[in-house]
Formats: sequence, structure tokens, C-alpha cells
Amino acid sequence: MAEDAHLDLGGYLLGRLETAERVAFEQHRAACVSCREELRELGGLPPLLETALAPEPEGLPTDLRGRTLAAVERAATESDRVLKPRPEREAGRRWWLRRGGALALTAGLAAVGAFFVGRVYESRDPGPVEVRAALSAPGDPAVGASARVVKTGIGRVIEFRSEQLPILPKGEFYELWFVGPGDTLSEPNRISAGTFHPDDDGRSHVTLAAAVDPAKYPVLSVTSEPGDGDPRRTGAEVLRSEP
Repeated sequence: MAEDAHLDLGGYLLGRLETAERVAFEQHRAACVSCREELRELGGLPPLLETALAPEPEGLPTDLRGRTLAAVERAATESDRVLKPRPEREAGRRWWLRRGGALALTAGLAAVGAFFVGRVYESRDPGPVEVRAALSAPGDPAVGASARVVKTGIGRVIEFRSEQLPILPKGEFYELWFVGPGDTLSEPNRISAGTFHPDDDGRSHVTLAAAVDPAKYPVLSVTSEPGDGDPRRTGAEVLRSEP
């Protein structure tokens, strides 16, 4: 029963649970550190969806609402696909599947939030710069990148620049993370800002978005990920900033 309650996290976050379901989840939340942490990290995303459903503010693209709703649909479809592992992996992923609904919703909402924040950011004057970071490759400071984190009224926007990242094999991608204290592979404490690919010349000039407080996640990290549908960090770290 306790594990099943994890699957109600998304409905609770969006205010879509029936009264009995909401009460049951709140009782579960009181004893579940993981659910409380996920709710805290995702708390800024529902307002983005509410804004997306409202009439477009002056100066924003007239089709922004439709594109945001399309992003919601794509995120939901992608979440369904992530939750269908290959048969040979099913036995070893039972715990992952039990929590899959909440984790897939987390990834989907983050994608929608990034989509909308990014589009609004393109249409407005940038806000204050909170972080300017230099990232370097572990053991090779000659390979590096720069990042700038800008605070907006509806989230953080990250401008990432690198000229040297190798082009990955087809299906793989780079992922930018905000990393908090005590982060490990077995006990992760990080939030994804999104994924990207270098161009044909190895340049990566991308604008990403995340619902994150850089003061609580002070390190920026880039990993190379296998593209296997697992939203957790599983790949090698290729770039990292100092706290």
C-alpha cells in the first residue's frame, strides 16, 4: 500500500486526486521523505501549466498556449513509453517500476516546464544572473564549458556553452544537472536541466530551463547518458563545476 501511494504523487501535485485519495496520500507523505522531497522540487511546475492555459500575455507568441499543451501531451506519451521496459530487464527493475509513475511524471512535468520557461524567456528581457560557472573535465582542465543561470519570474534559465564536447553515438545524449550535497549514484541528489547534442563541429550552445534553487544545488554537472529511457543519472560525468 505504501509503495502504491507513490503513484499518486503526480495527481496530488496537480490537484487531481479524489478526497479519499488525497487524504491517503497526505498520510503517506507524512512518513515518506522521498515523496516530500519530490514535491518540494516540483512545487514550481504547476503554476507554469496554469500560466500556459491562461490567455497569452502581451508580447508572447500567439501560438504559445497550443504548443505548451502539445508539450504536455508529448510528455505524457513519453512517460508511458518509459514505463514499458524490455522483458529481459523486468525482473531486475521491480523497484523502479513501483515508483515509475511518479518518476515518469517528474520527467514529463520537467520537460513541460522547461519548454514553457524557455519560450517565455525568449520573449522577455533576461532577469538577474544568479550563477556564472566554469565547468571542466575531471582530470583535464583544458576541456571545459561555461554556464550562466538567470532567474526569471517562472523559473531558472541556463545558458550553456561548450566548444569541445565529442559527438556521441546515435541514441546517446549529454545531460546537464544541478547537483546538491551528498550526491552519489546510489543516493542521488540532483535535478536535471535538460539534454542536448553538440552540432557537427562539436559546439554546444543551448538554452535550458529548470525548476531549481541553485543555492541548494550549487554544482553544475554534465554527463553522457545512454538513452535507455531511465531518467536517473547512469552515465559518466564529463564536465563539472566547483561549488
